[in-house]
Amino acid sequence: MLSLQNLIKIFGKYILAIVVLFIINTNCLANIIPQTSDDIPFNSIGLYQTDRRITVYSEPDSTSKVILDKEVVYKNLIGIKKDNIFGVLIPQKELGYLFAVDTSDDENWVKVIYDKSENKTGWVYKNDVFQFMPWIDFINIYGRKYGVNKFKQSVNFNNIYSNPDEKSQILGSLSHPKVIRLTAIEGNWFLITALDMSGETITGYVIWRTTDGKILMFPNIK
Repeated sequence: MLSLQNLIKIFGKYILAIVVLFIINTNCLANIIPQTSDDIPFNSIGLYQTDRRITVYSEPDSTSKVILDKEVVYKNLIGIKKDNIFGVLIPQKELGYLFAVDTSDDENWVKVIYDKSENKTGWVYKNDVFQFMPWIDFINIYGRKYGVNKFKQSVNFNNIYSNPDEKSQILGSLSHPKVIRLTAIEGNWFLITALDMSGETITGYVIWRTTDGKILMFPNIK
């Protein structure tokens, strides 16, 4: 019969193994998603979904100089915590996005940031109409599906209002939200239902983007 001391040792090993597996699994499933407003370039207009090969040209013309030609192998990107190219990266789903800053007059080309550290830009060809998504479309699709997170540094925009107007009644706060579900977007406002740590829910309007274009909230993509 095992002694109490031996049982404690065995139990402790099981707990340690579970913790290690959790840490490994968490690191392996790590995604690259903006964590603060500053992670999103101020001049960005949306996101461009990459193909398996990223070919960036100096001009919106396939005969211009190729300044980046990179094959994307998503399985090799699983678990990375930083990347200098992708604005959003979910390798398990083979999903990658570059920050977009402009489109060509014919809308067939998108100007993207291909080097975030030096803010280097170039042009990529849009193979289908949905490959480029303006911020409002991207956030609407993924925010409705997964909910949204509020960037922590945006403490001046915690209020939940009865209407999309800062002069309307304040219904509550986003100080400690557990879940934020997105229902609709009206300009710079989200209509959300927030669940706080106590289990209370509040439905109302919050500011997701400032008047000068700074993004305060982002889809909780998984």
